[in-house]
Amino acid sequence: MNKSKLLIAMLLGASLSACTTVVSEAPHMSEFDVEGFKTEVEDGRLWVFEEGSEELAFFKEYGEPAKQFTNIGAGPNGMTLKAASQESLDKYLAAISGGSEFDIDGFTTKVEDGRLWVFETGSKELAFFEQHGEPAKQFTNIGSGPNGMTLKAASQESLDKYLANFKKYMN
Repeated sequence: MNKSKLLIAMLLGASLSACTTVVSEAPHMSEFDVEGFKTEVEDGRLWVFEEGSEELAFFKEYGEPAKQFTNIGAGPNGMTLKAASQESLDKYLAAISGGSEFDIDGFTTKVEDGRLWVFETGSKELAFFEQHGEPAKQFTNIGSGPNGMTLKAASQESLDKYLANFKKYMN
C-alpha cells in the first residue's frame, strides 16, 4: 500500500511540476501592450519596446539598458514611460492615443520627443511644422498638458487657448 501511495504522490508531483513549467513558459502580456509594442512594469515605471526589437531581447536577458529615455507621467494612468530610444516612446504615445487622443475641436496635436505640440487646426504654423519641423520661435509649458506632458506651440496664445479648451473637454 505504501508503494502505491508513493507512486501516486510522485505522479501528482510530476503533473503539477509540468503544469507550472507550461505556465511559466507562456508569453507574458502586459495590460499596456498595444499592437507593435511590448511593455513591462518595473518599479512603477512602464518600459516600452517595439515588438521583436533588439532592445526588448536585451531587456529580457540583462535588464535595463545603459542608455534610456524617460517621459515622466506621460503614460497610461500617469505612469512614467521608459525606453531605449525617444523614437520608441513617441511611437508608443501615438499608438496609445490613436494619433489623436489629445486633439480637440479647433486644435491639432503632434507628439514629438515626448512633448505635445499644439496647433490651431489649419494654421500656417501647423503647415510649417508638418513640412519643416519645429519652428525657430516656440513657447513651452512644462508638465501642464494631458498626462503631465510638456506642451509646445508657436505662440503662447495657442497654448493658453488649447489648455482652456482641453480642461473644458475633460470635464
